[in-house]
Amino acid sequence: MKLLTAIAPFMLTIMFCGLGDRTGLDEQRSPSSNQAPQLQKTPFDKTAVRTELTNLANDLTDAATRGDITFIANNTTDDFELIDVDGKVQNKNKALSGIKEEKSIRSWALTDIELASADEKSAVLRYMLNVTLKSGQSGRARTVDTYINENGRWLLKSEQQTIIK
Repeated sequence: MKLLTAIAPFMLTIMFCGLGDRTGLDEQRSPSSNQAPQLQKTPFDKTAVRTELTNLANDLTDAATRGDITFIANNTTDDFELIDVDGKVQNKNKALSGIKEEKSIRSWALTDIELASADEKSAVLRYMLNVTLKSGQSGRARTVDTYINENGRWLLKSEQQTIIK
C-alpha cells in the first residue's frame, strides 16, 4: 500500500486522454439534379483510436514519471478530475501540483488495455498500471481513463485508480 501511495501523484497523471467513435455509416442523399453529390463519412476505426489512446496514456505516464507537468497540462482538459487510489478527488490544479520526478521507480507498464467504449466525441480506456520500485517492491492499480475529442485531438478528462491487492 505504501508503494502505491508513494506513486499516487504519478498515477494521477495517467488519466489525461480521449477517444472517439464514428458510426462508419455513409451519409447518402437521394439522387436529384438539385442536390450535391453523395457525401461519405470516414468510417470510425476503434483499433486506431485504441492505439492512439494507448500511446497517449503511455506518454502521460512517462511524463508523470519525469515530472513533466507541461506535457500533462497540455493533454488534459481544463476540468480534468482525478480520483486517486485513496478515493480522493482532485481537480487539475491539485493533481498537477502533486507531480514530481519519480526517482524511486525502476519501471512501469500498462497492461490489459481495453477500449471500453468509444464514439466520435468521447472514449473510455481501461488498463492495469504496474509499477516496480528500485527497492524491488511492486504494485498494481486498475485505471479507468475518460477522454474527450476536442477539435480532432484527444484529451484526458478524468482518471480513476483502484489498488489491486
